[in-house]
Amino acid sequence: MSRAGPGEEGTRPRGCDKTGRGMNRDVEEVSGKMTEQLAAAEAGLGAFQAGAERIRTGPAGRQIVWHCWGEGQPVVFFHGASGSWRHWIRQVEAFRGRARLIVADLPGFGLSDMPAMPLDFPAMAAEVAAGLDQIIGSEAVYDLVAFSYGGSITAEILQRDPGRQRRIALCAPAGFGRPLMPQMRKVRGLEGEALRQAHHDNLGSIMIADPARIDPMALCIQMLNSGESRLRLNGVARTADLAEGLAACGSDVTLIWGTRDAFMPEDRLAERMARVADRCPDVRVSLIEGAGHWVAYEAAGQVNALLEKSLFDC
Repeated sequence: MSRAGPGEEGTRPRGCDKTGRGMNRDVEEVSGKMTEQLAAAEAGLGAFQAGAERIRTGPAGRQIVWHCWGEGQPVVFFHGASGSWRHWIRQVEAFRGRARLIVADLPGFGLSDMPAMPLDFPAMAAEVAAGLDQIIGSEAVYDLVAFSYGGSITAEILQRDPGRQRRIALCAPAGFGRPLMPQMRKVRGLEGEALRQAHHDNLGSIMIADPARIDPMALCIQMLNSGESRLRLNGVARTADLAEGLAACGSDVTLIWGTRDAFMPEDRLAERMARVADRCPDVRVSLIEGAGHWVAYEAAGQVNALLEKSLFDC
């Protein structure tokens, strides 16, 4: 395990593709055409990230990067697919003074290295769990918050380490079965205003239901995350079932969905809630009216109120 203090990048440069160019090259190419608001959002994210303690776990070439803020009870965050720690920016802003926030860049995303290939999903999740053990200790109890794809990682960890999660809060989690896959625009090969518009359209089609909520920060996060995303998950088998893990873990569990989640239309959401109620009758389920898939950003105030109650109101 290696550590880099606030503002230090550590020994590994930002990821590069096979051409040797930075994974954030798309943002760099469009930066000359960004509005002042987009440029300010990118600078703000960079400053916020620089204030974190950065910890790297795992072997050389397969390191996982963790961004940590605050002190106290460990609260671990897992982001969604093609994401990074930035998916949780509104929660880190709200809670960094309340606990020790440990926010992963999952393998193949953000600053973390790619996992071993061909991809073995349980083995990759085990490396995430082992990395967490290096940071907090193999017997430590922690709270866990996950979004979307992070729910699949959570399912594997609950199977591996049941009983160590004191409280669990899941926002639009994967791990209950195959979701509906909404349409997305391809961004590869685009640049300038065309690239920015494609990312804006993708935010509207898969992440945020209310177009008015697609602000410069959300767009900047989408662009940065996409530029750093290397792991492709299509066709990857995920064996652990989240409902089974939640039923067996004995943790206090909160599930949060937006009612306009593009991956979970109304009929599927009703079916999923019924399944959760059948398998996990003590789980609290909260629906946020009008919010989309990235509910923790689009409805941050409501989600943070739920997290306040579920994680901190003891």
